[in-house]
Amino acid sequence: MFIDKADLWFSSMNEAWNEGPKITRQIKQVLKRYDITGGKVLELGCGNGRISINMAKRGFNVTGVDISKQYLEAAQKKAKRARIKARFIHGDYRKIDKLIHDKFDLVISIWTSLGFYDQRTDQRLFRKVAGLLKKKGIFLILLTMSRERLMAIFNTMIYHQSDKYVILNENTMDNARSVTHNKWIFYRKVGNDLIYEDEVAFTLRIYAIPEFVEMAQKAGMEFRDAFQSIMTLEPARKDSPANLVFQKT
Repeated sequence: MFIDKADLWFSSMNEAWNEGPKITRQIKQVLKRYDITGGKVLELGCGNGRISINMAKRGFNVTGVDISKQYLEAAQKKAKRARIKARFIHGDYRKIDKLIHDKFDLVISIWTSLGFYDQRTDQRLFRKVAGLLKKKGIFLILLTMSRERLMAIFNTMIYHQSDKYVILNENTMDNARSVTHNKWIFYRKVGNDLIYEDEVAFTLRIYAIPEFVEMAQKAGMEFRDAFQSIMTLEPARKDSPANLVFQKT
């Protein structure tokens, strides 16, 4: 999806740029609780840079990693146009310890960067994140689907649209394994018509919030906060998405 068919999701990613400044303001609001107002930031799965570049605009020293060359090229162009210094690295975040050897004040995983593989793989990633954090460094998992949230809103058929496509999502849930099986079908908008373009199928491991906490603790990070919303910093409820703060001990 992010390599061979990266262009399918590209228009939606570009539209999501409008949310970048608001989300980074909210991230800074979260970080104030931990006396972090600057420093080095690593974003996992940075896409076309909407969070990384906006964090750089707010004074952070930012590195973004993504598996898609197309998205990173777009991020580099956006950073250049904005006259922002940000480093973008192409690679698979499962090998993040081989790609990057710096230490960071903050690591961010936002939207859907976790769950594309399996729990063992994600547990290893948590350990690698802990290894990249400075002492007392923060790991943020934000705006990410939790099992609690999914069970409250799950639907087998949904759709959304970008300026280019109408995207039909067909979903099934394997409750025993907490895995969703997803097929996204892309229809190009041509006037009043929809023309079939392509489709992508993938599975996603959906974690309950206690599972995120357990993986972080096993990796040497302490659970600090869970929010219903990073806009209001309201505490998490029983059906909250994953807006989680961990700190390296």
